[in-house]
Amino acid sequence: MLSRMRELAAPSVLSSWTRVIIDALEALQIDPAPVLLEGGFALDAFRDPNARLNALATARLWRAAAIRAGDPAFGLFASRFVRPTTFHALGYAVFASATLRDALQRLLRYSHLVSDAGELLLTTTRGTARLEFVLRAEDTVNATGAEATAPRPVPSAQALDAVMSLIVRTSRTMTDRSFSLLSMEQSRAEPLDTQPYERFFRCPVRFGATADALTFAADALDRPLATANAELARHNDDLVRRYLADMREGTIVDRVRRALAEQLPGDASPGKLASLLAMSSRSLQRRLKEHGTSYVEVLRDTRRELAISHLRQQTCSITEIAFLLGFEDASAFARAFRTWTGVSPSTFRAQS
Repeated sequence: MLSRMRELAAPSVLSSWTRVIIDALEALQIDPAPVLLEGGFALDAFRDPNARLNALATARLWRAAAIRAGDPAFGLFASRFVRPTTFHALGYAVFASATLRDALQRLLRYSHLVSDAGELLLTTTRGTARLEFVLRAEDTVNATGAEATAPRPVPSAQALDAVMSLIVRTSRTMTDRSFSLLSMEQSRAEPLDTQPYERFFRCPVRFGATADALTFAADALDRPLATANAELARHNDDLVRRYLADMREGTIVDRVRRALAEQLPGDASPGKLASLLAMSSRSLQRRLKEHGTSYVEVLRDTRRELAISHLRQQTCSITEIAFLLGFEDASAFARAFRTWTGVSPSTFRAQS
């Protein structure tokens, strides 16, 4: 349980950003359901575009999608499916920026809206501008739920490809496609085929580097953008700041999930949860309804996530997992798990 609580506190990713994986798979006429299951997700996890998903789990999902698509450069393809609303108000604020420097500074300030697994750094020296992707420097847990041996979470190569290519796509769109890179570098090992990267980035690409970064001519940063709209940018900045403030505090759904994970297998009734959250049962149900969900749905989703985590860890028997999640017996747990995922707990464990 402690390992799972650590995973729930791990870096998170905006669900609408991860949604592009589903859209990309469907564009390839690939059923996303088996890929989601392999990553530990159900389709309804993406129902709320404001939800936060575990960054370690979404990294598994990116890798699973690339394998299913048979395309190691799947991230370059997936970034095509970003919509104007994918990043909420941040997307509109970026497009309304006065210059490309202004747009990149917004990304630096508000990148945690998309993911708090890392940071963006922008440095300008000797006529070049370098945008570097730096991981969050703190201990986390690995994909099995055990303590990680490395001090930082490792993103999937596909997710990094998607982020880098999206920034380049957006920059080209905002600067009448005159934007060009000087170099693209990644710290991961060189893929077997680098041609997709050379074709897309249209510049020297280097793998096995000391950092993950895009470098371009500094004079491109301060050209006025045709999409500039100062009033629209300020308005959307306010919306982004409001979202980030709510995210740091945690929505009522987040708080209920944390409380459930701590209470199970003990008393996790609506009354008990409401008491722990210092509100009445009626207020709890009303606030969950405002977020488009209910106590029953949050309990189901929390049990499902915990069940998948326990089954992956291989440290507890199915009977023990049923007890930890508050089920009467293993049969009741098995029926519920089959409803959630379409397979039995034992089948899921074997496939994992």
